Amino acid sequence: MAILKDDAQVLRVHEQGNTSQIVVFLGRRLGQFRVHAKGSRRWAKKGFEGGFDLLARGEILVYPRRGETLWLMKEWDELARPNLGATLNRLRVASFLCELAEALTRPRAGSGVDQERVASSEPDDSRILYDSLASAAESLSAGATPGPVVMQFALKALLDEGFLPEMKACVECGRRLDRLKPTEWPLWLTATGLQCAPCRQKALAHPANHPERGTALSPDAWRAMLHIGKTGTAVKVRPAAAEQLGRALMILVHGALEHDLRTLLSAARAVRAMAAV
Repeated sequence: MAILKDDAQVLRVHEQGNTSQIVVFLGRRLGQFRVHAKGSRRWAKKGFEGGFDLLARGEILVYPRRGETLWLMKEWDELARPNLGATLNRLRVASFLCELAEALTRPRAGSGVDQERVASSEPDDSRILYDSLASAAESLSAGATPGPVVMQFALKALLDEGFLPEMKACVECGRRLDRLKPTEWPLWLTATGLQCAPCRQKALAHPANHPERGTALSPDAWRAMLHIGKTGTAVKVRPAAAEQLGRALMILVHGALEHDLRTLLSAARAVRAMAAV
């Protein structure tokens, strides 16, 4: 099969022996793929420090293989290596970004071997996620507040993959949430969407209905979530609202993946820390 070329960034690294690595990449066109980077830890090349770090980006040439077999790497031209190890919190957030991106793209891993899809001029789903991940990595490297970076990337990634529920209207009655009366708050967020307070009360009134796992969202928390998702900028929220946003992140990620992430608690702590912004 012909050699494939793409822009790629590192999602996970497994050391193999003294000189090689198994690397999980997210390609801008190829999606997720795994390569055997033989001798990568001892490469001496201008612009490449040797070995791979999380969210390092570059141009890669690979020999693809079908199925679960590792692809073989021919060349790697590193273009950016964000400074994500300066603090432990920054590294933990970067690890969450990688783990979430890897989990969301795992079902399609290796599908980039389809030459017809790669050659197509139509936009590919991985391009949006790739660009969002690169932007989040650069923001962290530049010293941005971790909480908004986590929340914006998670919302964008879930939306791009089709897992983000409707965030501006009640999932039950369909009313716009920005038109609710003060007595119709707080909202109730679950994996299936947001409920206004009246709809939540009606649902709980039926004995046969089992309360769905979720979290309350005050007006402040809901507006902060929408603002961060759109702009990625830090906002000052009260401790109670920051706590709600941290729980909201966990609810949305669990609902999308139906399993836990090792880094999710650290990401939720970063979101809760926005109370101190």
